[in-house]
Amino acid sequence: MKFAGTWIITQMEMRDPDYFNLEVQAYLRIGAEGVGDFQFGLVAGGLNGEVVRLGNTERFESTWEGTDELGPVSGGGWLS
Repeated sequence: MKFAGTWIITQMEMRDPDYFNLEVQAYLRIGAEGVGDFQFGLVAGGLNGEVVRLGNTERFESTWEGTDELGPVSGGGWLS
């Protein structure tokens, strides 16, 4: 899978680098089967996704579950 690997988060729409790099360099790690993990700021968890074709482009879409300051959180996202 072309999206497999560790991705460094360099910008977020609703967070600044002081927050998303608070504990560690913010990252998203995706395995060959589309399962991975991530951490940004005080949010950490696991993800599960797949490559989706949109016209002539592909992107990785996933759902995730984790914790934010020990409270449960979940959501979805994508990268291209």
